[in-house]
Amino acid sequence: MNSVNINLKEEDLINFIWSNFQENALLEISYNRVFIPGKILFIDNQGKNITLQLKGELLNQTITIDIPSILNEIIEIRYTFKNKTTIITVVS
Repeated sequence: MNSVNINLKEEDLINFIWSNFQENALLEISYNRVFIPGKILFIDNQGKNITLQLKGELLNQTITIDIPSILNEIIEIRYTFKNKTTIITVVS
């Protein structure tokens, strides 16, 4: 599997999401003390809200993440689509 590491400023992340993320991709977000793995079901037309189908043995529900509300707490985002993983580190 191919893997790419990139650093993005907080103000560039939403535009990157809108331009590069696809539905049905695997997304893993680490922020604050939370880890959320899931499959992308929907990205709004501005890249600010992402709806995920959570992955897990007990959890199989959908959630919507408001990216601007957690932007300054994001530690890392792993985005996997078609055997390519992009690891995004958000910098201030």
